[in-house]
Amino acid sequence: MMEAFAVGRSTVREAMRGLVTLGLVTNRQGVGAVVSTQASSPFASIRRSVDVDQLNRRALLDLLDVREALETKAAEFAARRATAEDLTELRQQHKAVEREVKAGRVYFQQNALFHKAIATAAHNAVLAESINLVVVQVREYREKMMRETPLMPQRDVKEHLAILSAIERRDPIAAREAMAAHILSSARVIESHGDPERN
Repeated sequence: MMEAFAVGRSTVREAMRGLVTLGLVTNRQGVGAVVSTQASSPFASIRRSVDVDQLNRRALLDLLDVREALETKAAEFAARRATAEDLTELRQQHKAVEREVKAGRVYFQQNALFHKAIATAAHNAVLAESINLVVVQVREYREKMMRETPLMPQRDVKEHLAILSAIERRDPIAAREAMAAHILSSARVIESHGDPERN
């Protein structure tokens, strides 16, 4: 994984801890980390599309730690590797998010497609699949935040533009930092909301 993602050992350990917390990966003695086949944590239930209120704030923040480890690297890679077609797709997905926000609609699907376009532009299939696996876990809670946090939609558009602009400039450091700032904003929203099950 270190070679596949071009990251250090500590980053891989952090991401793996998050996946274990989510019940997506288990550690087996003598084998190592394997993809889970059974629900072994509260988060495994999300894959069965149960109610989002089973989530808690700590678990959501753990999930964002994993997203930060994966998506900042994806943004960095995209700034280095994106093709002209990738950039066109990114611009289109950014505009799609803008349209939904201006119309006052919940934009989770468009938001997810923007992040997927970045992962695709990174040209690392393992990284792209890992990001998709993590992003879909919290759809219901993200939609809830989009409805209940008035400033979130415009903020997302602004932060997406910063990420896109850095990728277009072929600036991997700026792209990574813009994505990190975007994930941090989501963490702040979660912290301000408290535990979803209490809301």
